[in-house]
Amino acid sequence: MSTPKYAFLKPGRYARGWHIALFSSELRVGEVKQLHYFGQDLVAYRGESGTVAILDAHCPHLGANLGSGEGRVRGDNIACPFHGWTFNGRGQCVEIPYATSIPDRAANALKGWPVLEKNGFIALWYATDGEEPEHYLPGIPEWGQQGWGDWMFYRSRIRAKPCDIIENIVDIAHFPHVHGGRVQSWENRFSERSVTQLSTVKSDPSANMIIPPGVIFDLEEARKEGGEEADAWGDATYHGPSIMYYQTESTGPQMSFKSWWVNSHTVINDNEVDLCSAVMVSSLTDQPLPDEFAQLYPQMAHVAFGQDVEIWKDKVYREDPILCDGDGPINKLRRWYEQFYLPCIKAGQ
Repeated sequence: MSTPKYAFLKPGRYARGWHIALFSSELRVGEVKQLHYFGQDLVAYRGESGTVAILDAHCPHLGANLGSGEGRVRGDNIACPFHGWTFNGRGQCVEIPYATSIPDRAANALKGWPVLEKNGFIALWYATDGEEPEHYLPGIPEWGQQGWGDWMFYRSRIRAKPCDIIENIVDIAHFPHVHGGRVQSWENRFSERSVTQLSTVKSDPSANMIIPPGVIFDLEEARKEGGEEADAWGDATYHGPSIMYYQTESTGPQMSFKSWWVNSHTVINDNEVDLCSAVMVSSLTDQPLPDEFAQLYPQMAHVAFGQDVEIWKDKVYREDPILCDGDGPINKLRRWYEQFYLPCIKAGQ
């Protein structure tokens, strides 16, 4: 078997960086969630102080999952439901209720994963060589502000490779074939840990569009109802390898609104990812948005992802694709993305 051209194509390799595990609203105080990411069983819990911790799931004693039976939070610690061994958020065993001392091997037998909770989501830091977490995820100033509300999100587990997903940020040519839109303007900007798409795309009833299965509204009819008349722009930025922020505004004769999206893909194993699109939306005018639209818009955002999923689920990845002058900077994106699978090199080194 030949060696893959890129490190991100090697089996068992996952991207160093921040990855969304949950949204804040999914984890109440005292609640425990079982997770499976990066080929590993994990457990997340929110302690009584409100602090979130993510640990390796299986107790080092006799292997019980700390999340079994809905888990047992004790203060800011978590107790194993099998024998009560108790661990803090760093994975240190702090109590064995029936023992007079804690075995030396138990002191740090579990891994506590670095966690960042901001902008209404909970992210964990993945690194294979102990690299310290980086601070590249910016705040979203509108989150939590009046008139915005919380995230409405939709999650799906799909068969796809993360390298396929992230290439959308530079793929200008697929819009009139997958999303039913015509690109009016397009620019990609690269920085050390981020890549941005600045674009203006207008809906076009003459363009092709994929209709994902299970859509509960008429996507073709929604496109015909004034989509061309709206003046819209959007700025999408991947911050690191798997979390994309998308800020957009749309001004039209019937309705004007602004929105933030958080699109993320978190790797489960070599063949599957958790794909999540979260949206919050607000009016651009003094008039509130109709309730029907506020409920429908996040679903439409997820459908836009679903259009891509129909391609991703059975495509192959071309390591050396034949490209033309109308394609976006796909090879440049691949070189940028490769950094998250190689030893960390920081600016100035």
